[in-house]
Amino acid sequence: MLTRRAPMNPGKGFKSRGGFAGAGHHGDMDEGHAYEPGQPESREQRLAERAARQLAAARATADLITVKSRVVMGPAATGIVIEKDNAVESEPYRRLVAQLPCLWCGVEGYSQHAHLNYGKGLGMKTDDRTGFPLCCSRPGIEGCHVAYDQYRLLESGGREAHREYGLEAGRFTREQILNAGLWPRRLPLWAQEA
Repeated sequence: MLTRRAPMNPGKGFKSRGGFAGAGHHGDMDEGHAYEPGQPESREQRLAERAARQLAAARATADLITVKSRVVMGPAATGIVIEKDNAVESEPYRRLVAQLPCLWCGVEGYSQHAHLNYGKGLGMKTDDRTGFPLCCSRPGIEGCHVAYDQYRLLESGGREAHREYGLEAGRFTREQILNAGLWPRRLPLWAQEA
């Protein structure tokens, strides 16, 4: 039985400007993220079940979505959501984040820039600077990014625990990129860390 690695180990991540250090081993994987014999074999059946889960999640949070929202800075912030027109987008930053190993399982070479799951949709977007690396799905393995987006990455705590994990993961990722001296020159620093 595989065990989950501790997330966000401060000793792992960027090594220097010349290369990156790994946070784990290719074989380390959270149990349940791989295809298991008890799962539906039909791709269509798995897609239908996934669509049903997504629809149920959307219905459960439909009344939480606001039309207008502002960034709340400071320690009392529970989520960072801003109007799409004011969101900071940075392709260089997203690429830097994707070069880091997955913060959850530590696998290298499969990371994607994962956004904080809070208030997205209907003209709302989270700032790219709040993102963190999670691995993508690959043949026979469900990635940590998919599990995080569907609130199944953490075993308990539900949406609030996932939101807290995302806030801390974003802070840790910004710190790694700053400490490595790789912060994109034209990208403003995150207000809480400036």
